[in-house]
Amino acid sequence: MKKRRFLVGVILGSVAGYFASRYLVSESGQKVLENIKTIRSDFNNGGMGLADKNNLINNFNEKTDALKDTMIDKAQKYADDEDTTDIVFDEKDIKNTDDKKD
Repeated sequence: MKKRRFLVGVILGSVAGYFASRYLVSESGQKVLENIKTIRSDFNNGGMGLADKNNLINNFNEKTDALKDTMIDKAQKYADDEDTTDIVFDEKDIKNTDDKKD
């Protein structure tokens, strides 16, 4: 009796594995795999895959604030450097360069 159950289990498992592999190789199966990979990567990269609108906005604002702070720090570093100079363009300078091109 146990041998028959084992044999039936092996046969059913093999059949299920065969049909699953056939499905995953098909075009619709590939789309399912891509969706699963996308969801997994979203969760691995911060868990933003199924977040609501407010969480997305707050996360975006936090990241942009950090970017702004980094850019200000770099700009301040270069502003303190004596070898750098401030370049200021006047609107007249820009218009003069446009006239020379024509």
